[in-house]
Order: sequence, then C-alpha cells, then structure tokens
Amino acid sequence: MSPEELPAEARERLASADEDLDAHRWGRWSLAPGRDRSRSLLVVCAAAARPEDDASTLITLATGVAELADAQRESFPDNLCCDLDLLVADTLRRARASVSPTTEISTRLARICRLQRLYGGDTAIRFRYVHDFVYGFDWAKWVGRDPDLRAGVGPFDTIFLDHLERRAHALLGLIAADDPVYGQIPEDQARNPFGFSREPEAELTLHRDLARRGLVPVAAWDPDASPTWRRPYAALRVERAAALHLLE
Repeated sequence: MSPEELPAEARERLASADEDLDAHRWGRWSLAPGRDRSRSLLVVCAAAARPEDDASTLITLATGVAELADAQRESFPDNLCCDLDLLVADTLRRARASVSPTTEISTRLARICRLQRLYGGDTAIRFRYVHDFVYGFDWAKWVGRDPDLRAGVGPFDTIFLDHLERRAHALLGLIAADDPVYGQIPEDQARNPFGFSREPEAELTLHRDLARRGLVPVAAWDPDASPTWRRPYAALRVERAAALHLLE
C-alpha cells in the first residue's frame, strides 16, 4: 500500500511523528546494508498495510507506532539506528490473525513502549541505545541460554517481552544495591556493561560491520526477515569489536 492509501488520520499521525524525529535528529540511521537511513514511520506502516486492512486497524497501528517512536526518542535521546520495518510488519500480521486486531496492536505496542521507558534514561538502568532490543542481540542471548525451551519464541513474542520486563526490574534491584556489574552511575552517564566502546562513532562502525557480515540476529530493516538466534552473536560482536580496535 502507498502512504497516500492510508486513512487520513493514520497519515497525519505518522507524518507528525516523523517530523518530531527529524526535528530532534533522532535514530534515523539504518543497519540495512547498502542504505544509510531508516525508512520513515509513514513509509514503514504503509508498506506493511494491505488494502483489505480495516481503517480502524491502520489508525490504531499508526497511533501505536507514533507512541513507540516517542517513547524511544524520549528514553534514548542519543540513539543512532532504529529500523522498525520488521516490528511493524510483525505487529500487523499478528493483528490480522487475532479476534480483535485493534486490541492486539494497542496492547502489544503499549507493552513495548513500557519496556523502552524501563530500559532508557527514565530509570537508573540508562542504556544508551535501542539497538540490542530492535536488532535482537538480547533475544538471541536469551534463547541461546535454553534453546530446548525457547527456540520457538520470537524477538517480539509475549514470552520474551515478559522476560524483558522481569529483567528490567531485576536490574533496578541490582543497581539499587550497587552491584559490581550493574552498579550506580552518575545521572548524566549512559550505562555500558560491555567490554567494547559504545560511543556513537564506535557503535555505528561496529554494528554496520556486523550487519554487512550477516551477524545481526534480527534484520529489523526487512519486514519479511526470519530472526535467528543460532549463532554466538554476543561472542561474535566482541570478536568484531576487537578486530576493529573498539575494545575498552
């Protein structure tokens, strides 16, 4: 579907959200090999939509995606890359298979919004980027710890979102206790529990290198991608960081 074919209310909501992201110069880089910039929210939602989708479904999708973009921008103001093509397409596919498409969309996207608020600058966790969630590094690590039980769980499935919410509250407990790994940090500092630099230039260099090599678990820029957890992505990320002289 072209953007012009979306309901007017959906187009207006997405266009406004895109303007806000552009005004803040937020998260417009892409990890898609051969493409520097992520697609606009308007284009992403239109590409996922079908002519048979009900107008109320598409308006609910537009509202939820715009709210998700707001949550990400506000919680991760320094974020670099944010390809939402797969997440949006996955959300709409789930909605089509549900009894109440609008409820499915609003519930799922509201849940993901809450997770952004938990992991970003609104709490003591203060991670800098949405990359580990959107591109599946957290998911691949979680599945790999118990593949017999988790191999059938996708990166945006409710079971994994439940885990992320529990993990956020566990991290907040560790931080409050000033844990050796997840301890307290100054309020103006982003948290980096990894052994490689996550300063912006290093972050973009490393993750684009990984994407070019097919070492990103979730090709979030592809609405038809098949996420895979079966490679040791965490170790491979450290290996590539070392090769690129990005270890701290």
